[in-house]
Amino acid sequence: MADNVAEGQPPGRDLTAPRMRRQEGPWLSVSAAARALGVSPSTLRLWASEGRVPHVRTVGGHRRFDPEQLRQWLARQPARPSRSARRGSVEITVAPDLAEALRARADLVSDEVEGLVEGPAEVAYRRLPHSERRAVVRAWVDALADGFQSGSLADALERAETYGRGHGLAGSSAEVTLGGSLALERAIDRALATDPEVLNEMDRREVVGAMGQLTVRVATAWAAAVAGRASRRV
Repeated sequence: MADNVAEGQPPGRDLTAPRMRRQEGPWLSVSAAARALGVSPSTLRLWASEGRVPHVRTVGGHRRFDPEQLRQWLARQPARPSRSARRGSVEITVAPDLAEALRARADLVSDEVEGLVEGPAEVAYRRLPHSERRAVVRAWVDALADGFQSGSLADALERAETYGRGHGLAGSSAEVTLGGSLALERAIDRALATDPEVLNEMDRREVVGAMGQLTVRVATAWAAAVAGRASRRV
């Protein structure tokens, strides 16, 4: 891990002065910082590219995050709602066949998302490298498939809440935050419709309905975070 920094430079600036080294402690990698913030590495990279989270770049172009700056950033954010405040059922039909069908079509879902995401969400989405975009879609598809495998959307809803809340805290717009989820819903529906003999319309409706629950959780978590930010500014 490279620790070279140019002190006083704005977040995201490439570091070109090896002699200027940070002495206070180690920098966090993208994955380590993402774990600290409770978001995915891809989401953190997106925030960093938009200048929402303080960071620097090493001479090799890798993003690094100062733990103290992250703590200060988090301290300025509203507190997370308690679990008791959550609403909505997490129980769904146990359907291993649907889980398998989702996983088998993950690449097709990724292809469909590329053509369906639009507006500000598309701009933000395409800031990620192509391989990362596919990995993001795969992660959501796997989370949904796990729900049908176990009969519970609890983990997937937790992921959706973290995603929505994180975007709200970072100041992302509703169009950016929800655009991807809505595109993913349509992409899943299209991907599952490619073989109606294997998956009928009722199956598709069940899967898309479950994805819809995740989108609603993203929206409510984003709105709560935005409201919290606004109340702290008053």
